[in-house]
Amino acid sequence: MYAETDFLLALVKDEDWLGDAAESVYRDHRDELWTSQFTLIELLLVAYREDRDAERVVTNAAELVEVRGDVDTVVAAATYVEDHDFTPFDALHLVESDGDTVVSSDGAYEGFAPRLDLTDGVED
Repeated sequence: MYAETDFLLALVKDEDWLGDAAESVYRDHRDELWTSQFTLIELLLVAYREDRDAERVVTNAAELVEVRGDVDTVVAAATYVEDHDFTPFDALHLVESDGDTVVSSDGAYEGFAPRLDLTDGVED
């Protein structure tokens, strides 16, 4: 059974209107549940938007069910969101760049990855 974002969010949040139902489903189907890295990315976005601990939300969800896909990238991105105030997608781009030069006008990468600044040489 594929676990979608609202199900996992109901499990990891302290208070959620779907919490009781999600816990019941989890108890009855724990061994059948799985999700994808895309659910973790959506959880990262929700945690960021709701000013929750993104790293905790993503890590807790990944511990609840099998995740098919690249969990480590999403967890690493969540760490950049929490520890260095990255936006979720900037953090994902940084982790995916794997130390390669990032071509971007975004200064968020300074000090974290080499960057080819698109604004260099652009006339105002």
